[in-house]
Amino acid sequence: MNELLFTAAMPFKRKGTDTIKETEFVMALSMDLGWFKPDTARDLISSAIEKGIISREGDMLKAQFGIDDVQVPMGFKPDVSRFQEKEVFEQIVERIMINTGLEKQKIIGEINKSRGEKGGLFSIEVLGILMAREYGIQVDDLIGKSYRGLLKG
Repeated sequence: MNELLFTAAMPFKRKGTDTIKETEFVMALSMDLGWFKPDTARDLISSAIEKGIISREGDMLKAQFGIDDVQVPMGFKPDVSRFQEKEVFEQIVERIMINTGLEKQKIIGEINKSRGEKGGLFSIEVLGILMAREYGIQVDDLIGKSYRGLLKG
């Protein structure tokens, strides 16, 4: 959590305020500090909001900590891989594993079997979402991400 806190604190500390525009936050982490690509910086925002470190108010981000109370160690640089969001399919499989106790290989095998039965008409993400739903697992947030991924690719 300290790494997330230190990383999230830097844009606020650099500006000297506890409220900044989301675009400024992303630019500080990606362009000014050179720590992340913009997409990874946005993923970090989601993680920091989820952990209660920052909050979003419209297009503004607000620190939920005293910016003077957080002392970022000299030479601090975050591990980028810790903040990159997992692919949607990985998230689906992980949720199925956690909620059912099934092994990863079994889940992927079932999804691939279903794909073959359906003539390859559906992506593995769609089939994973359907499998999760069959188990009563909440994946609505991943449906939107999967759809956005289709639009990008």
